[in-house]
This record gives sequence, structure tokens and C-alpha cells, in this order.
Amino acid sequence: MRALYIHADFMEFEAKKKTPVAEDIPEQMHNGRMEEALVAFITVESVDEESPDQVCSEAVDDILQTAERVGAQRVMLYPYAHLSNDLSSPKAATGIMRSMEEAISSTGMEVSRAPFGWYKAFNIRCKGHPLSELSRDFSVKAQKEERKAEGSFLILTPEGEELTVEDFKGGSDCFREMVNKEALKKESIALSEEPKYLRLCRKFGIQWEAMSDVGHMAFTPSGALMFDLVADYSTDIVNDLGLPIYMVRGTNMFSLDEEPVREHAELFGDRLYSVKTGSKTFVMRYAACHQQFAMMKNWNMSYRQLPFGAFEVADSYRLEQSGETMLCFRTRRLNMPDLHVVCKDMREAQENFSLLDDRIMGEMTELGREYDLLINLSSRKAYEENRDLIMELLRRHGRPVLLHFYPEGTNYYWTINIEYHILDQMRRAREIGTVQIDVGNAERFGITYANKEAEREHPIILHTAVIGTIERYLYTLLDTAVQMETVGKVAHLPVWITPEQVRLLPVGDKHVDAAKELADALEMSGVRVGIDDTDATVGKKVRRAKQDWCAYVAVIGDKETDSGRINVYCRTENRDIEMDVATLGERISLETKGKPFRKLYMPRELSRRVDF
Repeated sequence: MRALYIHADFMEFEAKKKTPVAEDIPEQMHNGRMEEALVAFITVESVDEESPDQVCSEAVDDILQTAERVGAQRVMLYPYAHLSNDLSSPKAATGIMRSMEEAISSTGMEVSRAPFGWYKAFNIRCKGHPLSELSRDFSVKAQKEERKAEGSFLILTPEGEELTVEDFKGGSDCFREMVNKEALKKESIALSEEPKYLRLCRKFGIQWEAMSDVGHMAFTPSGALMFDLVADYSTDIVNDLGLPIYMVRGTNMFSLDEEPVREHAELFGDRLYSVKTGSKTFVMRYAACHQQFAMMKNWNMSYRQLPFGAFEVADSYRLEQSGETMLCFRTRRLNMPDLHVVCKDMREAQENFSLLDDRIMGEMTELGREYDLLINLSSRKAYEENRDLIMELLRRHGRPVLLHFYPEGTNYYWTINIEYHILDQMRRAREIGTVQIDVGNAERFGITYANKEAEREHPIILHTAVIGTIERYLYTLLDTAVQMETVGKVAHLPVWITPEQVRLLPVGDKHVDAAKELADALEMSGVRVGIDDTDATVGKKVRRAKQDWCAYVAVIGDKETDSGRINVYCRTENRDIEMDVATLGERISLETKGKPFRKLYMPRELSRRVDF
């Protein structure tokens, strides 16, 4: 907070016109006049929001002491936004000014306050003695509250038994690692060598952008193709859930002057990525919540239309510590396939919660991986209210879960929040998928629907990212490939996301046209095909195709053009299979059934490609 004190013969003001952030005032506050007054021009700054009571107390004490020193009989508080360019939100500023007025009045000193957020005309006559003009800077070091408080932990078994984390000895490697990290605070020993998945990031052109802020990624064509295919897949999953889905597209920054945005941001904690323009501070969205909720508050909804989902692959921002950023896994810019399911009541929310849990678990099973669950609960009451739901999940999965109880009294917007963890090649538990029940944001943002009696009610909202962020799903794919290598398998990606599904290798120039004809036929059936038409030897072409992780590789020479059959190297099986082109196309169609398709993001012929 910054202040300018004027010891005045008189001060008078008139409120002329409201600004968009003006407080509502009674008629008598439109005009004010004081004589023999200490006028305190006050600028409330953003840091004051973190410790409003403390800054208010310090400012009031100083104002009263100064008034006594200069002999002022009265105090006028005047909001004045021109002493700093780091302003608090209007609500915070108004609240602090009102608190100061009440505190001064409680001492018996006559006090008046000019309204906040109005264009005002004023006249003042300064007395002109040595202490009649003073400035102050109240720098209060706020103590930030740790949002993800420690709370307490229990382990719940599929039989319904509750055990302390110290007493439980079972569970998978991932589960034990999760318990050690989250509950026992035993960090894994950092690897001295480079994580193996980074080699695959380089292979597919996934990298940090050195010319941006820390934690921002860039994708060359293969990586960009993989990224977009995962985004398409996340959209297909949502549309396959059996719910009505509304696809939306939104902006990525929201003003902290808006009360629901600020309150939601305060619950998120200290990873806010903010941008300042002029006197305004905007928070970069950390998921699609702000935009979807801002839209929903204006939607005319009826119970007949619920449940439904709203979805966006949302560019999102979290100010991760620079030393903890991790390519594909922990980034400052991430892309969240964020689905919100709007439900009439808790029963309907729990039913759809189970639906989402099934899909989340199924997606990881399809990759040959398994999830272990960390279930965050906002309170013991939330646990009791949702225990039947939790036990249903445990019976289906047949695995224990780690329960994390947040401290009582913290006003989280969710009641239950499940994190789905895998164990990566570095033997660390990594959160990928998530789902949570939100009981607070509908009221916070003013989202309502009409019930059967035509009365307005606030819905329950489910938040989920079924496959995690786009980046974390890519991380899972690369980590899965690395783990194949550790057990002696030929590592590969699922065929649908392999950038180059087939590469044809013409033996010589005279075979290039035949290779192009075969490539045309494969492309007609929805296959990504490359042709190595360079002057390299066949042996080098084969090695290069395998190094590029092409799913299928075929040499095209006289024998192949004469017989119409090709000898195809299949990466997933690590062997050669003889077939014709139609059979190859059918095989790939079967392997990629139900998955999205995009064409190559680079020229088909290797001779036309640049080196990345």
C-alpha cells in the first residue's frame, strides 16, 4: 500500500460518474467535505491482498499517529490509483478501505471515506507547514498459505479396510512409490543419467523452445503430427462417452478484477502465470474452467438437458518452478483436453464419475499400463458422503487406493479429486489422468438450471482430462516404448500415432515410379507413406527406416514390381512378412480402427525433406 498525506484546511469532493469497477454507494456519499483534516490518498497494491488485515492495521496506526502529530481533528480516506502501477483488485481495495474506515472510527476519531471507482472532482487547500505533505509505503511481507496442505493419509483396501501408511506393506511398485512420495515424503533418488525418454523426444522433434520462457515446448513435423493426433483422439474419446457434448473455444487469460476468477485463482495456489497490461492483471488459464464457466452462466439450461459435457483442448499455463520443468511432463504451457460434465445432483454426478473412471482406466490398459489411484478428499465429511462411490471403484479395480484428507475448513471447490498415476521408467509415480466432483464453481460463477418446479438450482460439475494433458499422454507413449526396450523388445509406438506408418524403399531410380503407385494406393486407404527416393544403398535405407521407427518397411525392386507381392518388415513383431499392398492396407486399417488419421506433415519423398 502506498499513501500520500495532506494536512488540509479543507477537502471536498463530488462523485461524478461510475467506472465499471465502482462500488455502489448511498446518496450521502456522492458529496463530502471536511475541515481541519488529514487527507490520506490511498493506493492499495496487489501484494496487500495476501495480508489485508496486516496492511490495514499498519496503515491505520500510522494515520492516527500522524494525525496526532500534526493536530488534525479529522481523517478523510481518499482512494487514489495513481501512486503505483501494481494495483490490487477493486474488491480487495474497497474492502481494505472500508476496514480502515471502521478501524479509525472505532477509536473515536471522526472519519470520512470517498467512494472507490468513481470519477470525482475535488478541492483541497494544504496548510503548507513542514509536515503537511508526507508519503508512506507500507510494505507488508505476506505469508503465503500453502494451498495443497499436508492433511493426513490412509490406505483403503478393496475389502473396505482402512490402514495407516506405515502399516500397509502390499500394493504395486507404483502404489508403494506413490505412498512414499505423497504420504511419507520420501523422495526418490535422482537419476545421474539422462532420462531415456528424452532420446525419443529428440527422435520425434519434441523439444524446449530456447527463445521463449522456461517450460515452453516446440514440435517439428513428426512431433507436431503426434501432438495433433493425440488432440484429435482426446476429442474422439469425449464424443464416444454417450453424453451430449458442446465443443467450445475460448481465450487464455482472464481478469483478476472479476470476483469468480479471483476466487478460483486463490484456490489454485501459487502457480499462477499472470500477465499485466496497464493497470490490469490477468491470470493465464490453468485449464478450460474459466472460459467454459463464463459461457455457462449465460446458458439457459433445464433439467431435461442435463447431464451434458462442455469440451475444449485448452492451452493452459502453470508457473512451474524453472528447476522442476520436465519435457512433456511438467511444463509451463500445456494443452488440457478439458471436459466438464454438468449434472443435476450428486447422484447423477456420481453415476457419471464412474463412467469417466471406467474410460480413464481403459485408456491406460489399452497401452499395456496400469494406474494406481491417489484420492484427494476435501474433508472427512466428503469421504463419508462418497465412500460408497470409492468402494465401488475399488471393487472394480481390485487395487488399494491412497486417501489424502485435506485439512478441515479449507474451502476447496471440489469434494473428491482422483489422480491416476503410472510408474515410469525412472521408477517414479507420475500423475496422468484426473477426475473430480466440483460443488463450488457453479455458485461462484452464477451457473444455474431450471428444475422440474422451474426453480433455479446450481448444478454439480465434473472436471476430467481422460488421457491427461496432450503432453503427458505423449510422455506415457514414449515412456512405454522405453520400458519395452528395457525388457529386450523392439520399442514401437501404436501404429495410429507412428508419424510414418509405411516407408517404401525403391532399389533404384527405375523403381521410384512403382513405389509411388504403391504409395498412392496405400494413401487411398488412409495410410501415411514415405518413399526413400535418395541415392543411398538399400542397406542404408533399411537402417534409416528402422531408426525412424517406421511401423512397416518394404523394399521395392524388380521382384516386387513383377510379382505384386512385397516383403514387409513389421516393427511391432520385429520380423518380415510377405503380403500384397492391399493386405498391408487392410492390416493397418485394422490396427488403427477407431483412431484418428492425419496425413504426413512433411513431403512424402525423403529427397525433398530438410534435415531437422
